[in-house]
Amino acid sequence: MATTITEPARGEEQLLDEDLTPPKAPNPWLVKYDRLIYGIIGLSAFLVLWWWIVDSEYVSALYLSKPQDVATAFVDGLTDGTLRSEIWPSVERALTGFAIALVAGITLGIVVGSFRIFQKLAEPLLLFFRNLSLLALLPVFVVFLGIGEESKVAIVVWACFWPIFINAVGAVGGVERILLNAARTLGAGRVYIFSRVVLPAAIPAIFPGIRLAAANAFTALVAAELVGGAQGLGIYINNAALRYQTPQMYAGILTLGLIGILVNGVLTGAEWRLTAWQRGLTNK
Repeated sequence: MATTITEPARGEEQLLDEDLTPPKAPNPWLVKYDRLIYGIIGLSAFLVLWWWIVDSEYVSALYLSKPQDVATAFVDGLTDGTLRSEIWPSVERALTGFAIALVAGITLGIVVGSFRIFQKLAEPLLLFFRNLSLLALLPVFVVFLGIGEESKVAIVVWACFWPIFINAVGAVGGVERILLNAARTLGAGRVYIFSRVVLPAAIPAIFPGIRLAAANAFTALVAAELVGGAQGLGIYINNAALRYQTPQMYAGILTLGLIGILVNGVLTGAEWRLTAWQRGLTNK
């Protein structure tokens, strides 16, 4: 009995060819600069939309300046010193408060996170203080510390402390028990376990709180500078708003944003170096 071989239909043959065709490899240049390209496209779209809204008079130029006017005010402010002279006082206050909060938050967070009893005792206080509005506490800082530098730095410390402290408590308390037990089984002492097991395992979970605290530093600083003072970006922005100098007002806001991006880049680089040990062990 003869065997008949049926040839695949034309559509089936095309499907077979497509299945055997290897997928095209993505462009390595596009893969490498993927985030940069999409970031530039998104930023360009935002600027075009901003310009169109003001140019079409959907929003008055009295309230929102065109991007080019803001850029001009920004460059002029840096050139003639009216904006440049306000940057360092604000940065100094923010970095001082952030540094104090960083040391205090990590230290206390490690202590509380290392002992279950301390975590239970601190839990009600954390729930209360973390939900307090910073603006509601401004009068308290002014009453205790006045309107000088001390109150401004203290406000920044308060805003930065809680994200760092809460993340540190959770990071230390969340270290895998199997790691601790393995170290104890190998005869490691408490100091070795703390420095070589607990801290390295906790650092990746602490850094999100540190980055959030850095953002809070400049947010709180602007509120603190509005209370009183002679120099600072918050004062510059407020004075420009009161005088209806809209481009200058947005130039001050732009300066704050650029400083925030720079600080975040520095912290991201520090995190990359301090957590290099986990690359290759996880999918991060």
